[in-house]
Amino acid sequence: MKTKVLLLASISMMSFFVSCKKDSASKFQISFTNNVAEGTADVNGEYTLTGHISSAVSLAKVTLTKQGQADPFVIDESTAKNKNEYDYSYLITGINSNTTVIMDVYDQSGGKSSAQFLVKK
Repeated sequence: MKTKVLLLASISMMSFFVSCKKDSASKFQISFTNNVAEGTADVNGEYTLTGHISSAVSLAKVTLTKQGQADPFVIDESTAKNKNEYDYSYLITGINSNTTVIMDVYDQSGGKSSAQFLVKK
């Protein structure tokens, strides 16, 4: 009887440890300065987007794309690369109407997260 109980307990413990896997999914935290997701361009149609990115996995790149466009206008594969904490500052030019900017953050394990920022004119 003790052998059966011990065997059952061993099987239960083994199945518990085998079924539990480490959550290795990418976890990003993207924040904008003052935790505000909109700003106003200056008279020249320029706005500097600033904030902070935290990632459990080292970053690979950051891209900025204007909503409705297929290609990013900023691809940062150098200053963001290999960092887990990154204070960013990107100059956005050519703002002549309200524009939503999509920030895509990629890590080195293939994870991706996105955030949106509205630049008003």
